[in-house]
Amino acid sequence: MRQPQRRSIKRFGMGLVILILAITPAGASQEPSAGTWPTVYQQLTTFELSGVFAAADNLQLKRDRAVITCTSGTFYFEEPVAGKVCSAVFIGQGLFRAEVPPSAFEKEHVQRMLKADVVESDFKTAVLRFSDDTFDLIGENASQGKTSPDAVKLATQFEPRLLKETGANISARITVSLANREQPAFFIAEFNGGKRDRFTLLLDHQGRIPSTTFGINGGEKGLIYTNRGSRSGSDVWMAFYSEADYTRGSVSYSDVCNLVDSHHYTMQVDVREPKKRLKVQVLVDLESLVDGVHAIPFALSEGLPEFKSLRLKRGMRLMSASLSDGTALDAVQEEWEGGLTVFLPETLSKGKRIQLRLDVEGDFMFDSSFLPHCFYPLISSEWYPRHGYLDRATYNMSFLHKKSYLVASSGKRVKESPVHDDPDAQITEWKMDQPVSLVSFGVGSFELHEDIAKQGDQQGPVEFYSMPGRVLAIKEDFMVAELMNSLNYFTVMFGGYPYPQLGAVFHPRGFGQGFASLLLLPRSDRASKYTYSFIAHEMAHQWWGNMVAWRSYRDQWLSEGFAEYSRVLSTRLRDKPKASLELVKRMRRSLRDPLETETGIGKGKPGRSRPYHPWPSPEHA
Repeated sequence: MRQPQRRSIKRFGMGLVILILAITPAGASQEPSAGTWPTVYQQLTTFELSGVFAAADNLQLKRDRAVITCTSGTFYFEEPVAGKVCSAVFIGQGLFRAEVPPSAFEKEHVQRMLKADVVESDFKTAVLRFSDDTFDLIGENASQGKTSPDAVKLATQFEPRLLKETGANISARITVSLANREQPAFFIAEFNGGKRDRFTLLLDHQGRIPSTTFGINGGEKGLIYTNRGSRSGSDVWMAFYSEADYTRGSVSYSDVCNLVDSHHYTMQVDVREPKKRLKVQVLVDLESLVDGVHAIPFALSEGLPEFKSLRLKRGMRLMSASLSDGTALDAVQEEWEGGLTVFLPETLSKGKRIQLRLDVEGDFMFDSSFLPHCFYPLISSEWYPRHGYLDRATYNMSFLHKKSYLVASSGKRVKESPVHDDPDAQITEWKMDQPVSLVSFGVGSFELHEDIAKQGDQQGPVEFYSMPGRVLAIKEDFMVAELMNSLNYFTVMFGGYPYPQLGAVFHPRGFGQGFASLLLLPRSDRASKYTYSFIAHEMAHQWWGNMVAWRSYRDQWLSEGFAEYSRVLSTRLRDKPKASLELVKRMRRSLRDPLETETGIGKGKPGRSRPYHPWPSPEHA
């Protein structure tokens, strides 16, 4: 299998000034200046073993609830980076053991995944990467010697494989940890050669990789996972809070570790060639939430899988990075990576505001194989860089597109104008003045159908972007009427509609999505309780999901639950009372069906299963 090729770190717009770091004795601490962090990253990506080794004889390394016992064998260490050893390879015999935390859900989950009450395995090899004091514990008796070729091979293969499988850039994560002086620090170890084959322990106390890569952002600090191949992706065997969290009985949500707050996005979006590329110039206004920020990670295209090399071939790629004054910035994004990291020339203090410009592009547009001339982001919300889960911001978006196309987006359409140097193109500007978590869009040969919704003294347009009748016959009058019906009903039930207009755009996928002021809807123009309830569900997300958002994946079911409840209430009035009762009966029947999981039909029933309840209880910081 061809390993992904690494890109050299770039200073966009300027050549990277290579800074020579003085190498101090292994384990010693030396604080690099702000400008050296890109070089630190470059050195970490090489993972070059130094020839320094240490014998292991019943050496025990405890990392939170995981206990790693190296009964016999040898550790081989990486060259020091900025005076600190951050990587090691172990070859020998060892045992891994992690007790399941005091969580009924986690105990049941480990039983389902491993048919065991504890996560444990023997191993013959381990690759460790860290920004903490691991070297001080395992390298105490280190000496100079000859490096094992097998250790070199393990070091060389580790990060490219993990990057391909998950999209997580471990060298960037360690650099961010070192640059921003994170405490507690970062640790990851991959084990192989035992009864559990290859598996990984991840301890990320700031929750950056768990949140971005795995979607686990309820304050969990640790994961134990394995990879099942490109089709199936990664299986999380166990997710857990820190031992200190369990002792204290409370935990902070992962978002309290956000480094910056994104206040406003100004984006120029070029979709003139949607079959080839999406180009986005992003200006994002940031405010530092903490002192001492040297490096900022962003998520981008993180949901694309390894399968069919989608993340490699179709992901959005960083082309340039700078400050708003034109100062070029060092930034990194490796092949297969689901994100990027920007290094700052000066340290940010808490409350400091800056504006970054990030130019990204990629073959990121979805176009239907059976419906021409309609295009949407492959993943609706991952087409521009974001820091922090569901961080709210305002948006100004200018779309450069074919003159024969229309653009539907979040917010309010404020202007359409020609392009002076391209008579076949047009610019459509959209503006979202209310802070929202995510925005999306669709572009194509749409036909616009609209009406005016009145709410007391207020009124605003309701727009539906449909396909031309020659391409697909859709009952647009029905769709607009149902949008109006749901909007009027929920305005009475839940309070005034908060956005300047409501838009909906047809998309040829078998699901709906409810972004703030923009619904993405498949064809749903048949008069039935299922259509009424489907449109009502997506409309309800304007309140439950947008106005009132969830904070982590553990809360998201509340948003869906309120939307489901809302659609039953709406259908009861829109159709016959019997229709809503039938919907409720279907829900009740589903509670009696066996649980379905990715590994097959599970035991028990949903009505008797335990919710993934946050324990310890989250702190509402």
